[in-house]
Amino acid sequence: MPSVLIVGGGLVGLTAALCLDHHGVDYVLVERNTEPTVLPRSRGMHTRAVEIFRQLGVEDAVQAASASALKMGRFGGARTGRSIAESEALDLSHVFATGAMVGADESPSAFCFCPQVLLEPVLRDLARQRGGDIRFGTELTAFTQDSERVTATLTDRATGRTGTLNADYLLAADGGGSPVRTALGITSTTRPATHHYLNLFFRADLTDLVRDRTFSQCEIDGPEVRGLFLAKNNTDEWSFHLAYDPDRESPADYPDERCLALLRTAIGADPAPRIELLARGAWDTGTAVADAYRRERVLLAGDAAHRHAPWGGFGANTGIADVHNLAWKLAAVLDGRAPDALLDTYESERRPRGLLVAEQAWLRTDFLARYAIRTPGNAEALDRQLGTGEIMTRYRYASAAVHAASARNSEGPVDNAAAVGAGGSADAGETVDRLAGQSGTRVPHLWLERGGDRVSTLDLGGPGFALLAGGDARAAAEWTDAAKGVPVTVHHIRGGKAGSPLDEGVPGHVPGDARVALPESVLCDTEDAWPGLVGLPPQGALLVRPDGFVAARSDEGLEPGTLAEIWRSIMGC
Repeated sequence: MPSVLIVGGGLVGLTAALCLDHHGVDYVLVERNTEPTVLPRSRGMHTRAVEIFRQLGVEDAVQAASASALKMGRFGGARTGRSIAESEALDLSHVFATGAMVGADESPSAFCFCPQVLLEPVLRDLARQRGGDIRFGTELTAFTQDSERVTATLTDRATGRTGTLNADYLLAADGGGSPVRTALGITSTTRPATHHYLNLFFRADLTDLVRDRTFSQCEIDGPEVRGLFLAKNNTDEWSFHLAYDPDRESPADYPDERCLALLRTAIGADPAPRIELLARGAWDTGTAVADAYRRERVLLAGDAAHRHAPWGGFGANTGIADVHNLAWKLAAVLDGRAPDALLDTYESERRPRGLLVAEQAWLRTDFLARYAIRTPGNAEALDRQLGTGEIMTRYRYASAAVHAASARNSEGPVDNAAAVGAGGSADAGETVDRLAGQSGTRVPHLWLERGGDRVSTLDLGGPGFALLAGGDARAAAEWTDAAKGVPVTVHHIRGGKAGSPLDEGVPGHVPGDARVALPESVLCDTEDAWPGLVGLPPQGALLVRPDGFVAARSDEGLEPGTLAEIWRSIMGC
């Protein structure tokens, strides 16, 4: 039987498939629809999501898909008016100057505009090329679980035939309505909707209308129609989110003919363009975050765990980070390196992120608030907003899977969970001003050199643990010896240019030799920037988890003599 059954073939489910494959975990993915959705939803991949794709070896494919997205102009900008034709551009110089919309943290990757309708087929094809069992047109219609497995009933949507599949775990990435979450009886923390929309995806050639005045979002506020245009390719494919009042009407009151007429009014072009309505769907701005992300052998991710409005582009990006966090833990449990309790840290670490992004999307409900333009009506929301970098990248985990300095005593590390509370987490919603190798944060990016190639510190993690150690070669040898008893790869970061002589007294060094070839594990920090970046002495070290987050630091008890015990504590052994 497969180790994991993934339910849902959207961005989150497909990323989960690639993450599990990266860690050598077999899976079956089922998706009730026969093809990826054509209705645009997510459009932008924030830097952290692209970093995850980089680790999975698919960043180039994602960027290639992104390069094909826009037929004219660039992504970004905002306008407002009675129609596109009458709209005026907002002054966003303050946003572009600070990078507040996409985050400005140092990274080997970058934000990319890649609509979901382009990205999903790419991820599906990559998963299949890597041997994944991907079954579109197959629906999960029932499931049970016991102490040993999940038993799922699967139905072929084309033939109606049903079959049974057993798996060790079930990962539900089945959307905001999540039948799996509903079947489990998991409640949610909610906020009621303030706005209701029909997402109308249509084709109309607006090239001349928007030439030199392209936008990401254009708010329409007129007497006959209100809503929001979102660009897809800046020429002939667009989404219009048509606002309606649910106390007076329902989506059924909007047949295609009425929608087309309202679209013509909202566009405002003369003559009116030919419009082809391609797809539609109703949604609202209510938020819901599941009160539990796990129920025994079933785990929730993506919209199944946290649903909110798309303002800020946090939804799919947060879901991608969910499954990236979970995959290495599932792998460790399935191959016996960690007990099942390690999976409890998934909720401890990721649910606070779901709560935060739901709130931050809510605070961007006002159109001008999304672009940090203050008005009397949105001032309070603006004051509570966090920047994209804080929300998407500069967060800090606090769980039993992160070594806590306060858990140490004179005898060495003790039970990690005891240091962070009975629930296994402290203030896991915390963010930091700068990524500096703090325990529980994403390892900071720094370009290093190895064998003439440029390597980011983010490239050193996964699929296993990594130890990034500074100091001389003798110190590196001590860490290498300490790591022999645990599955940790040691990377020695040396200051100075490549080709520096090794220290005397270290095996391999011959007194009088000008140069000794550096082993593969040695990376050169040509600017001597690493110690200052992470706030450690030159011989300091970071233990980095497979998801790229710092698990322990040498100024918080990590030493060659404690490495094995700290690793076991993090794994829950």
